Amino acid sequence: MLVTAPLAVYLGLQPSARRDLAYAGACVLVTVALSWGPADEFEQLERAWVVLLTGAIASMVLVNGGRSWIRTSLGALGLAGGAAAVLMVVTHLTWGKVAGVVEQHFFPPARAVVDLIAPVGSPSREPINASVLAVVRALSSLLPGVVLLQSLAAQALAWALYRRIARTPRGEPLGALALFRFNDHLIWGVALSLVAVLLPRLAWARALGGNLLLFFGGLYLVRGVAVLAAVASAVGFTGLVASLAVLAGTVLLWWILAPALLVLGLTDTLVDWRLRLARAAGKP
Repeated sequence: MLVTAPLAVYLGLQPSARRDLAYAGACVLVTVALSWGPADEFEQLERAWVVLLTGAIASMVLVNGGRSWIRTSLGALGLAGGAAAVLMVVTHLTWGKVAGVVEQHFFPPARAVVDLIAPVGSPSREPINASVLAVVRALSSLLPGVVLLQSLAAQALAWALYRRIARTPRGEPLGALALFRFNDHLIWGVALSLVAVLLPRLAWARALGGNLLLFFGGLYLVRGVAVLAAVASAVGFTGLVASLAVLAGTVLLWWILAPALLVLGLTDTLVDWRLRLARAAGKP
């Protein structure tokens, strides 16, 4: 749903041929089919978010014509997040309630995983059970941040599909990973989120700040990967072998690479590593 609903908006509000409207209608039908039927509280929250995000994307496309996918996507996430916050206040839905719904949804499959890995009576069952349940509780408290990152990725995929499907697509293509960037003023989002996390007495502010910090951190982590991709391209480290080497290094050394890439992405706001790289290579 996170892909088909935005794709329907891109095709329906920016049609270049009748077939685009037909594809948009097909996406709508797929989205409705995926959301049809009874739903538990978690699925209700999921569907509500898809509706809010779709409306926000439509608003952004109508305002700026969808010229830049990253601007449209980030703006839509901001609008949808603000609308979700208002609905939480109006419906008296608390962070604790959301976390409880998430835990209730994920605890059964988590217990099934524990039973599969460590059956009852196994000496390793208790520590494995504690670790799995800790992951579920962490996910429940950080789910909004995860959903924001997931939604951004889904919008990128939907935009790529739109560019592929539409007869005469509008707006800019996604572009190469090495060119990925966004407005430098988003660094204030990191700063304000960090301040909220450090507030000692406001639990709701810490929860909000933690989720926003996760989102902005993921965003700048990808920007750090983009800088690394630009450096690799500049030194000729490309191709299948290079991709496999990077993948293996990421899997084996993620606890080192992730913080390093995050720092690289954050400092790119001030330093602009790719501009320096271009100047060093003698490019304009």
